[in-house]
Amino acid sequence: MNINHLSITWAVSRGRDTYGYNICRLDDRNNGKRYRTNGGGYDMIGTVFGDWLADNYQDRLKHITPHSIWDSENKKSVNCESVPNRSYGCTHYIDGKGYFLKAVLDGACGINSMIKLAEDIGLEVQWESNRKRQTIGFYVSEREEVTA
Repeated sequence: MNINHLSITWAVSRGRDTYGYNICRLDDRNNGKRYRTNGGGYDMIGTVFGDWLADNYQDRLKHITPHSIWDSENKKSVNCESVPNRSYGCTHYIDGKGYFLKAVLDGACGINSMIKLAEDIGLEVQWESNRKRQTIGFYVSEREEVTA
């Protein structure tokens, strides 16, 4: 079983236009990529986790029922209010003919929504925290199917 460790680190921006903003970073140790967001007032851990999930699992995300659909060609939202079991925080972008382009995850809606999306596509996510109960990372693996 392949377990991917994602580590969360925090910093404070020293940039001219963003001086003093919080920076949240997620490092994927398997491929060396870093996902980051800055600012505050929203779920920053959910945002970087959602960015990681969307970057690595587009092929699986296109098969789940999205919370919303955006028509990229006509620049308008497609109504999917009547569809049950929609995945909160997931938007599917389609072209003018209705073909799937990409899935975008809004991690600012919460880390719990992003973990639920990960579980919906067959992943198992375990939190890693320090002694102060602060999130310092995640362990992500493929969910094992139990056969009886």
